[in-house]
Amino acid sequence: MLNKHDELLLKYLKLQPLWLLWIYVVLGVVAAIAGFVFESGNLSKAVCLGGGFLIALGAEKLVTRKIRNLHFL
Repeated sequence: MLNKHDELLLKYLKLQPLWLLWIYVVLGVVAAIAGFVFESGNLSKAVCLGGGFLIALGAEKLVTRKIRNLHFL
């Protein structure tokens, strides 16, 4: 039996299309690369940090979605 948190997580993940999760990862990679290429002080550091956050967010959502789909089907 699923607890309330798992039920809400499954519902949330079903609302997000798969292409949106991949866009998180791609934009994160582009932002991280741009942060290294365009060295403009604090701005490039912020872009790298934001890119890393988007990569982590997208990867976490993709992995969670895959685990939930395999485990609860």
